[in-house]
Order: sequence, then C-alpha cells, then structure tokens
Amino acid sequence: MGIRDFIHFLEEHQNRLKQSQGLSDEEREETLREAETMVGMADAAIRELESVLANRRVNLPEEHAVRFAQDVFLYLREEEEKVKEAIREPASRDAAGG
Repeated sequence: MGIRDFIHFLEEHQNRLKQSQGLSDEEREETLREAETMVGMADAAIRELESVLANRRVNLPEEHAVRFAQDVFLYLREEEEKVKEAIREPASRDAAGG
C-alpha cells in the first residue's frame, strides 16, 4: 500500500464518520478494524524511518527527507487515531446507556 492509498483510506474513514449515525454495527467494526490496521502500518513506517536515521550514515538532505516522511506518517497516524476514537465513542455511549 502506498501513501496515496493510505490517504484515500483515511479520507474514506473520515467520510464514514460524517455519516456515523447511519452506520451499521458491521460498518463501524469494519472501519475500526481498518483504522487500527492503518495506525499499525503508520507506526511500522515511523519505526523503520527512525531505524534508517539511527543505523545508516545519511547526508543532511536525506535526513530532512526521512524526517519529513516521519512527520507525514505521524500526522496520518494521529488522524486515524481520531477516527478510531470517534468510532468507539458511540459504542461506549450505547453500552453505558443500555
């Protein structure tokens, strides 16, 4: 999966959230599973990029590129975490109310 795919899925998840009241439990679970997968993928990418910086000699322009890529993945991970929280929120309210 490339970065464009990741961004596409994030946008899809955010769009689902906008209509979250109309989502079935199955759609909620699917979105949550996908968001958890995306967070895991972003975490792995962040770790790998950190490994590049720690274990290899990189010149300054390369270091800047790697750090930029890390920042992109950090942002994407944060956005997917927001999706996860928002998807879980109605379910926990339902459990508390029911």
